[in-house]
Amino acid sequence: MLQEKMQQIIDKNAFAKMMGIEILEIREGYARGRLVMNELHTNIYGGMHGGCMYAFADTIAGIASISYGNYVSTIDGKMNYLLPVKDTEYVICEAKVLRQGGKIGIYNVTLTGDRKQVFATADFTYYRMDKRLE
Repeated sequence: MLQEKMQQIIDKNAFAKMMGIEILEIREGYARGRLVMNELHTNIYGGMHGGCMYAFADTIAGIASISYGNYVSTIDGKMNYLLPVKDTEYVICEAKVLRQGGKIGIYNVTLTGDRKQVFATADFTYYRMDKRLE
């Protein structure tokens, strides 16, 4: 199953595993994941650190990108921080393909909380490698 395969990829990534990223749904060009808030994710203000938000978004968008069957590498990413990630049990990251070409894919990402509040949006560009997923 594709979801199990993608979760195995997350589990092999020590940083993503340490963060606690969980894959909730995946299909070609789409991925949705969850990150349960804990003190390891917070900044000095008690909200989720912006770098944690970015890493979560890049990871889930990368999973959406590799759903086409090849490994990828991030070319570029831009995040819009809209609200502080506070007063939520978890954060949901949803990544959708905007365009997947032969080598370059562009993905849009939204980070929301348990009350559907939108914390951030992002866009990522990935380079599709020749190496196929096992």
